[in-house]
Amino acid sequence: MEEKDKEQGRTLSNIGVLDLRSATQESVAGISRVGNVGVVLYSPESAVLVARLNIGNLGASLEAPADAQVLTGQVTFSRDYFKNQAKPLNLVVTGQLVVYPDVPAEEIEAGLGELVISGQLICPEHLVGAIHSKISNLSGQEITYTKSNSTRIAMGKVVLDENYLMSLQDGSELVVIGKLTLPGVLPNELLEEKIRRIQVVGKVTCHEENAQIILARLDDKMGSTRLATIPAGFELVERPLLLDANLLEALPARKLYCASRVQVDSGVDAEILDNALEALVADGLVICPMVLKDVISRKCNMLKTQVVLYEGELWLVEEEQTLLPSRFTHLQDKATLMVLDELSIAPDVDPQVLKERLAKVHNLDTITCTPEQMGIIEAKMGLSKGELVDSTQVKPTGEEGMDNVGYLKL
Repeated sequence: MEEKDKEQGRTLSNIGVLDLRSATQESVAGISRVGNVGVVLYSPESAVLVARLNIGNLGASLEAPADAQVLTGQVTFSRDYFKNQAKPLNLVVTGQLVVYPDVPAEEIEAGLGELVISGQLICPEHLVGAIHSKISNLSGQEITYTKSNSTRIAMGKVVLDENYLMSLQDGSELVVIGKLTLPGVLPNELLEEKIRRIQVVGKVTCHEENAQIILARLDDKMGSTRLATIPAGFELVERPLLLDANLLEALPARKLYCASRVQVDSGVDAEILDNALEALVADGLVICPMVLKDVISRKCNMLKTQVVLYEGELWLVEEEQTLLPSRFTHLQDKATLMVLDELSIAPDVDPQVLKERLAKVHNLDTITCTPEQMGIIEAKMGLSKGELVDSTQVKPTGEEGMDNVGYLKL
């Protein structure tokens, strides 16, 4: 755990983009500590300040023009992006830059000035030269795709069902930047007829019955595709699933392939679960009462599936919240705490209560608590993929600190 800095001044932490291009010695003089920065932008004049700030965890530091516009997240260069520009644009992209194939190369030449990228560049092969001529710094991955007259390009999630397939012309090429899902088993003859090639920057999910045809058409020379195969006879469930007694009685299939989290309700009887569910495959967590361990272990491969067994009441933290002493007042026995979002434990929660009333703690995000509470949490820890933060670590005296900021310019 990081000790408190004794120096006076501000602290900065968890900053997505720290922009130092116009910073001076005076503007950073009051900063005592900087930690967890994704990208630092600097100019030749401010380069010395990167070392002056002594940044702890830094993803990348990039030199960029002082007048460059900073764009974060997913950015797309579409056909009209550079039209009617008074002067070439200097751009910094932190995230994913997608170049559409219908952008005229001459407009890139005229409308784009200097380009700095920290993240992922996705570009059609015929425009790679035009884009490369503008890049002064690329920190990340470059992926190219092929565009022909029969190419259909889609962003985000694409559901390839029979209706979508019938809408394609014969011998089509699909370029998907995001996720391609085949929720049902499609006629292989129709797949062969309609699709000649598939390029996916992201994930493909398809049934085993169609996997051979999809793989034969999948162009993954850049290694940018993840393939998930639904075993034959399984039903795809994409949303988080709560298996209670009512749902188990109405299941459309006895074999489930779940792309998200599965939670078995504490009120489910072992016999009902055994009779209703034949097999379970899950990409996400399977959260199940301890008393159903024997049943669930027969339904899924415990070596390939992350199963979390809980005792007593399940406290699932799915959005930021604070655990108050009153939460324990009506607790009958014990609780299992599963943290999927930020959790703060109120300072007046007695550590002894945590010791006696929590059966287990599974942390996949952040738990903020006192050192005394933290000792108990650590002793109760099961699945641990998150962070424990000491709530007694106050900001240094003087100016307040700044945490969890997407973009900060000094």
